[in-house]
Amino acid sequence: MNRIISIFQRDFKSSLREYILLYMMLGPLLLAVGFSLIIPSTESASLQFALESNLDQPIIDEFNKYGNVFLFETRDEIKNRVNEIDDIAGIARDEEGNLYVILEGNETHDTEVVPQKIIRELEGVNDANIGYKIRNVGITKSPISIIGSAALMITAIILGGIIIGFNIIEEKESGTIRALNVTTMNKFEFIIGKSLLGFVLPVAQVFIILWLLKISNVNHLMVLVIVLAGTVTSSVLGFLIGVISDNQIAGVMNMKLIYLATAASIVGAMILPKESQIFLYLLPTYWIFVGFRDIVSNTATWHHIFVNLSWILGMTFVLFMVIRKRIIRGLT
Repeated sequence: MNRIISIFQRDFKSSLREYILLYMMLGPLLLAVGFSLIIPSTESASLQFALESNLDQPIIDEFNKYGNVFLFETRDEIKNRVNEIDDIAGIARDEEGNLYVILEGNETHDTEVVPQKIIRELEGVNDANIGYKIRNVGITKSPISIIGSAALMITAIILGGIIIGFNIIEEKESGTIRALNVTTMNKFEFIIGKSLLGFVLPVAQVFIILWLLKISNVNHLMVLVIVLAGTVTSSVLGFLIGVISDNQIAGVMNMKLIYLATAASIVGAMILPKESQIFLYLLPTYWIFVGFRDIVSNTATWHHIFVNLSWILGMTFVLFMVIRKRIIRGLT
């Protein structure tokens, strides 16, 4: 156990010294921060109105039919709200008691036109020609939020495995592996020690990503199960990168090939008809992405998680058996 922990500590310190590995450790979190600034929510995608709180209740109810209503005490508060970065129209009464719209000037067409039509309808103008329909499609999160967060989480998992691979490359370049072969350390201890960073880092990153994106209403145990299963896949891929790459340049090239397969599984799950996705079943990364997607969208059940888990571990085992001899030979 002491030897395993020593390998883990050495890999962690080595990752902090190498800029490329440090970027891999921080990259998913930096992407999550950037994504959180542009991610649209279901609320912000609908029309928004800032109304004076002293308006009659029927007027407030009428605007509430078409979007989200926010009440403010003064016109200055409404103007300040309208001037913020998102799209929102202000509604107030002038001195003569007429309703008017307050706009910043860079709003979308609907934000500019719809409030005017609602006011015309309230005033009894017959050409308002506006109506509304309420339809619940069962979506509580933006599709971009669901797909983007799932893609970030699988990125964190794959990068965890790639870090394992680059640490093995560093061991090869420094001749450490040859030295370890003449010590009392066996290959099992070496593999476990090398894999620890690829397990611990993605678990921490995935839950930090969920926190950064303010996604809290998910089953965290389901998330943990998919993360741990995914780290098994990424660790096998990491060892493969490490043993087939003679230097970091070759490692970067092989990393791109592996992430290309990951990206293909994500894109395929997004755009292919469900009946055609059967061609992606052999890719463990497909099931990792689907698992995260269903968990974030709150459609996953434990039956779905068990199916995903079976495919992830099953396909990973097949992959390991295919490349097992190459990995053992590369660590000798």
